[in-house]
Amino acid sequence: MNIYLTLTLLAYQPQTWVILGIAFLLLEMTDGSKIFFLPLGVSAQIIALIVYLVNESILPHSFIPAAWYWLIVYWICIAILATLLLVQLRKYKKANAPEEPDDINNY
Repeated sequence: MNIYLTLTLLAYQPQTWVILGIAFLLLEMTDGSKIFFLPLGVSAQIIALIVYLVNESILPHSFIPAAWYWLIVYWICIAILATLLLVQLRKYKKANAPEEPDDINNY
């Protein structure tokens, strides 16, 4: 029961989500694929913002769930949406990029 209460306390602190987001953004700097760590870091920052706004009574308390594990579900759902957005952005950039010649000697 003590672990459950600790996880509940940590999940509703925006500082926890900010630290988690920064950790994933730092991991993205080592990886650089923009598919796994970047969406997790950005979605953790979004969850931190939502939890902060609810704690400051800017958003209603019904905006976040009563159980901490639903925050993790929201976090993963936002990360999946961010991943899909990044994939579409990458395809759009690749389609609109000018053709590069294959010959290295073309100047």
